Amino acid sequence: MKSTPPDNVDTLPHPADEGLRTADGTSNETARAPRRIIFLNSIFPCLSETFVYDQYEVLRRAGLPMEITSNRPPPESQVHPHMRAIQCEVFTFLQATVWQVLAAHSLALLRHPVRYLTALCRLPSAEASLRTSLACLTGAALLLRRFDRAPRPRLHAHFTYDAAGVALWAARLSGIKYSLTLHGADLIFDYPPDLAAKLAEADALVSISRFNVDFIRSHFPLVDAEKITVIPLGIPPLEAATAHPCASDGPFRILNVGRLSEHKAQHLLIDACAILAGRGHDFRCDIVGEGPKRQFLEERIRQLHLAGKVRLLGPKYHHEVLALYAETSLFVLCSITEGMPLVLMEAMRAGVPVVAPALSAIPELIGDGGVLVPPAAPDALADAIERFMAGEMNVAFLTETARNRVEAEFDLETNALRFKSFLESLEA
Repeated sequence: MKSTPPDNVDTLPHPADEGLRTADGTSNETARAPRRIIFLNSIFPCLSETFVYDQYEVLRRAGLPMEITSNRPPPESQVHPHMRAIQCEVFTFLQATVWQVLAAHSLALLRHPVRYLTALCRLPSAEASLRTSLACLTGAALLLRRFDRAPRPRLHAHFTYDAAGVALWAARLSGIKYSLTLHGADLIFDYPPDLAAKLAEADALVSISRFNVDFIRSHFPLVDAEKITVIPLGIPPLEAATAHPCASDGPFRILNVGRLSEHKAQHLLIDACAILAGRGHDFRCDIVGEGPKRQFLEERIRQLHLAGKVRLLGPKYHHEVLALYAETSLFVLCSITEGMPLVLMEAMRAGVPVVAPALSAIPELIGDGGVLVPPAAPDALADAIERFMAGEMNVAFLTETARNRVEAEFDLETNALRFKSFLESLEA
């Protein structure tokens, strides 16, 4: 954290206007203002979570009073040009000065002495490391200081990672209420520290799928399932994507889009491609994305002699991915954990036939509009791809069903406005 002279302690801006304070601690001006929703993010904005940015943009256009915070800033390479304008509006905790941190802790102690001291005593017993817990507590204090002069806001965090940790400690410090959006790996795979506490102490939960609700009922029986509302994410209409599935000219084109990570498991698709090559099929497989598994995947491609058939294209902007849809024969997802993947929604809305693993909420998304295969099974994946290559699948039925399903149930604007209504219905 940066250090600045003591006279900068009070330079952190407050979102509310100054005014005479009322008996409950709010000003005359802010007492009449609509309640803000404070959105907490671990990293924002970033390419891997454009769906969060898109949702926020719909909410802003719809007039929701809102502020956006982030635990830390993203690397410059992870910010799409169209997201840069919003960066200056994001309050980032890690960029706070030492004096702002001290002022925030002092104010928390002054406003809520018993809660503050109790929170300090609870730090050593948290599942997260002491350093992480203290960072989340500090983020909570900074948050409360920033909005000290505003009407009592509500907090909402996407995912159950460190942003949810800030929400948890803010609630413990001040009694402020928070809600969470539950996605996929953050709930069923990564199992972040203090997950049970984050779920239990939230007064409302949003799940992007019914699968997550069933998972909570099975694995967190102390969490009241009645406080969970299912609101899927969504995607906007695709203006320029016109797919030509299973085109006869040239090799069969396979596409995968996703971070090169353990979760996305692109090595399974590469193994399936090796099986298809061994059966004599002519194809090309393009994998779009970047991540920590790049070197591993490059080596696997080399070992399996697939250099002429499988390409790692690196990260692509959205318009570039749309162009790839238009020349793709089949979109293949091979993840070992997922929520309800938007890239799959996008392929379906673009009219590209899809093959995906039957795990988590993917069956809810696909319905009859695609082909499901067992997870982590390269042989089954290769067999499914081969059926498309052989012309055995009713591609027209699959793509029409998929497009209609996404347009009816997974539209960005529609579902974001449902989310806005949900937030506005919650108690302060």
